[in-house]
Amino acid sequence: MKKTQDVHVGDRFFRGFLAVVAIFVVLLLVLIAFFLWSTAKPAFAEFGLGFIFMSVWDPVRDVYGAMPVIFGTLYSSLIAILISTPLSIGVALFLNELAPKNIARVFGFLVQMLAAIPSVVYGLWGIFVLAPWLRTSVEPLLSHVF
Repeated sequence: MKKTQDVHVGDRFFRGFLAVVAIFVVLLLVLIAFFLWSTAKPAFAEFGLGFIFMSVWDPVRDVYGAMPVIFGTLYSSLIAILISTPLSIGVALFLNELAPKNIARVFGFLVQMLAAIPSVVYGLWGIFVLAPWLRTSVEPLLSHVF
């Protein structure tokens, strides 16, 4: 390890800068946690901690349970992981091991373009384009067959 006098001034400045940034990040996380706690405190005061595990959501009776939302988030995330993991590994293996160079270059560029688009855009496209199409064409066929 180098002694302090052997370290360049730029290195010491960069180390100090990174220390300030690290302290700022920790402070920001603490502030976010405080904001979340102070914002959620009225809900905890009125409904208690049990609303996280309740499954009833009835605004008429002023009864709210968060379990359906939590379960739906975890379930949809699990389905997304189960679909995307084999697909992404398969695409990566194909592009790196099996595809000819010119095809791998073109499809690799297309995969990078797909990755550059935020997932919110894909979600909005699904809501405004895919969902109406499924409702008018796929759903009647499935309800007729099943």
